[in-house]
Amino acid sequence: MNKRRSSFNVDVSAAVNHSGFTHGLGGPHQGGHQGTNWYVQYGMDIGAHEGTEIYAAFDAHITKFQPHDSAKDNGKEYGAKIFMRAPNDMMGGFYTHLIDVPVGISVGTTVTRGDLLGRVHRFGGIPPHLHLALVEIIGGAPGGQYIGVDLYELFLKLESEKPGKVVPVTFWQDGSKPTPIT
Repeated sequence: MNKRRSSFNVDVSAAVNHSGFTHGLGGPHQGGHQGTNWYVQYGMDIGAHEGTEIYAAFDAHITKFQPHDSAKDNGKEYGAKIFMRAPNDMMGGFYTHLIDVPVGISVGTTVTRGDLLGRVHRFGGIPPHLHLALVEIIGGAPGGQYIGVDLYELFLKLESEKPGKVVPVTFWQDGSKPTPIT
């Protein structure tokens, strides 16, 4: 029997500036989102015009940061990479395909939902987009069980809603799908 741990809510909002949003380009387990890592498998590609602002979709602290190095850009990996976790260390996210990350973003930096994280980077003939992946950490980080989360439809809906819309999402801490409270 799977013992239920304490659930918690995280307030989320759009990760891409509404004015630059174009359309969804694919969610978890679609297209190039294959592999063994949650941040690849559970990727949500949110299409946006090159240079569109990218925001923190939830309150967090940066746990890993790799600045953009154009010499390393290729068809699979390009732009800056940011890993971040919610304040309770029980959920997190991964952002990539960013440029112009603000000075001050580094490991240990605290960000608030809506803070600027950078801008959408275009590479080659790939349609410009943000790659965002979410994870629930059952038992909390660093030793917890990392389970990828599919909230692709919610993020597409947030992009078409009124700017600034906030949706609480319940994470159950038992492996079941998180539930948006709408």
